[in-house]
This record gives sequence, structure tokens and C-alpha cells, in this order.
Amino acid sequence: MENNKISKIEIGDTNKNKLNEFVSYEREAAIYDLIAENSFEIINNKISGPFIMNISLEEGILTIKLKNKDNESVYQFNSSISKLKKIFKDYHNACSNYYESIKNGSVEKIEGIEKVRRKIHDDGAKDLSSILNKDFIIDENTSRRLFTLMYSLYI
Repeated sequence: MENNKISKIEIGDTNKNKLNEFVSYEREAAIYDLIAENSFEIINNKISGPFIMNISLEEGILTIKLKNKDNESVYQFNSSISKLKKIFKDYHNACSNYYESIKNGSVEKIEGIEKVRRKIHDDGAKDLSSILNKDFIIDENTSRRLFTLMYSLYI
């Protein structure tokens, strides 16, 4: 259904630390891409979108609060992300290596690091899907972009 989508993202970022330039860019790109194209449906719920999503991560718990277009709360999801902690760290290391290599490295080195970074990102998106698929139906691109958002909240 065309209305089963996210129309707006709100970040419930309780971490007051300033994001580095790379993480800030990744977050903004993920939000932009999510709003432009996504598929997001609540399982076993007669409520359809479009949804305003507030996403936050506090003390290892992912919280997704959904509101309708009238800004009324319609659904809340909470789950531990302990399964994702190692992959967030691995992804952060790969991203750091990638951006350091852009400054100093050769094209071959950058391509190799990018391949590893992309693989870690794909694995993280799959792991995130396995957490979310109890409550939501999402496509692969939506999962990838949500993984990036969660990474920006975790780091």
C-alpha cells in the first residue's frame, strides 16, 4: 500500500555530544533517502501510514514511536540492540578507515575498504531487519537506511 511509508523522521538523540562530520553526513543522507523512498508497514495493525517516526537509542534500547499525519501516537516499538553493538563498532572502524584512506590512500586501497564497509553495512541491515520484522514489514533499502540512522545514534 502506497501509504505504508515513513513521511518524516524525528531523532530522539539524548546524546549531547557533537557528531563528527562523517556521522552527521551519514545521518542526514539516510534521513533524506528514507523520506524519498521507503516501505514501512506495521504487522497485525489496521493503522496505515504515512507515519512520522521518532527513533531513539538509549541504554541499548531502540525505541521507535510512530505518529499519524495528525501527530497522534499510533504505535511504539522497543527492543534491545545488543545483537548490533559489535557490528556498529565494526562499521565505525570501517568508515573511519575509509575516510582516512580518502585523505591519504590509493584508489585500490579505498575500493578494498569500501567493499568491506559495504559488507558490514549489509550484514547490519539484515540483523536490524531480524529485530524489526516481528512488528514491521520493511524492504531492504529501508532497513539499510534505518541501520545508518541507528549507527549515528549509537556512536
